[in-house]
Amino acid sequence: MRYETELDAALQEIVTRWGVPGLAVGIVEGADVVYAQALGVQSLETQAPVTLDSAFCTASVSKCFVATAILQLAERGTIDLDGSLVQYLPCFQMDDPRHRQITIRQMLSHTSGMPDIHESEYDDMLAHPERDDGAAERFVRGLSNSKLIADPGERFSYSNIAYNALGDVIARASGTSFEAYMREQILIPSGMPNSSFLLADLPPDSLSVPHLRTPVMTVNPLGHPYHRADAPSSFLYATILDMCHWGVTGLNRGSYLEQSILSPTSYDAMWTPMADWGASRPSMYEDMGLGWTLGRFKGATTISHGGMGFGWSAFFLILPEKNRAAAILCNEESSARNRTVRAVADTLLDGLPQAGAVSWMVPITQALHEGGIQAAHGRVVEIVAGEAEEYAFDPNDLLNLVIQLVSAEKLDLAIDVLGLNLHVYPEHVASYLERARLYVRVGESTLAEADLLKALSLEPNHAAAADLLRMVQ
Repeated sequence: MRYETELDAALQEIVTRWGVPGLAVGIVEGADVVYAQALGVQSLETQAPVTLDSAFCTASVSKCFVATAILQLAERGTIDLDGSLVQYLPCFQMDDPRHRQITIRQMLSHTSGMPDIHESEYDDMLAHPERDDGAAERFVRGLSNSKLIADPGERFSYSNIAYNALGDVIARASGTSFEAYMREQILIPSGMPNSSFLLADLPPDSLSVPHLRTPVMTVNPLGHPYHRADAPSSFLYATILDMCHWGVTGLNRGSYLEQSILSPTSYDAMWTPMADWGASRPSMYEDMGLGWTLGRFKGATTISHGGMGFGWSAFFLILPEKNRAAAILCNEESSARNRTVRAVADTLLDGLPQAGAVSWMVPITQALHEGGIQAAHGRVVEIVAGEAEEYAFDPNDLLNLVIQLVSAEKLDLAIDVLGLNLHVYPEHVASYLERARLYVRVGESTLAEADLLKALSLEPNHAAAADLLRMVQ
């Protein structure tokens, strides 16, 4: 592998310019770990350095492990991928007769029609953590008032709810807890003894804590956000070396050091396109397989999964044609992860890695911290006028900042930042919708209605905006 020195430099530049607290990156070629780097600190409060043994939350990268476990149980004849969810979870019920049609395969490919968990629901969920053995069943039973957003099998729609339900399927089908099954049947045989879906399994001093921009970078006030019912979709904790071993397992189509967790045929099934992500997605997000995202990068086939939330971000990438894989773990959430992914992917292709441009979100957060929303508006004017160094503009970057501000209960500042985003991007429907949700939370229904009407004028068929409008009118 070439350009290792250049990758070191690119990663350090990303950490420095974006203000990333901690980052770990690993690269595998065949059966060998050929690159492993740890930068920054596990916590800005303790200043404990990130090491190759630091455990990060992998967020939604957890889902490819859940999919692997489901396929393993299918190989063993315990689960039928085309069997209905109610066959395995008799307690599962929704306020929608179509729920009985949902299959395991549809859940794996995000085509079940099940809704997702909104950020505000996540904030409430994590503010009331549940860590006991009954958390998963309570979560499933709590779906009884929910409705589907599409017919099962109709279209792709990402759902954390579906994967949390799959975790309960694994537990019931195996006769043991979800976390125990994953550790004994998936993680340990894949060379991941220092990783777990159960937070209590991890030594506290090894944990890399999540950070939020509020707007100054700070440790998440919740410390280690965790909810056992959400573990299947969001809470695998792993070290970078363990993730490298997961890369070896993937490149070998299911085996690590002569231990096999799955057959190559099942890997082929997971890596076969099942649904289209949508035309506006990046090239690595072309299709959805069973638990894995399929696409291309500079002409090369990619098999991957990303994750972001609560102050963590992660990415796992396989380039099968190069027989290489990589993992990225970070204890903050921003587009810095995307820049890191590109730098690493370029390296996997023997190209020259570059740090790329910094998002406009970075100077905006600095201005917010130093002088509030007026200073942020002034900073935008400087950037747009070209009076400052070049930055990358993306409306979703400030939307991500808003999510972090909301998690820190800074709702008024979040509303102001959405106003700034809409000043620059006056047709950004997602910003109108998010601001409307925040207006509802602070009791400003008239302002919420105005934003929803604007969103629907730009995108008349936006279902979420229409649903919320009916609630506030």
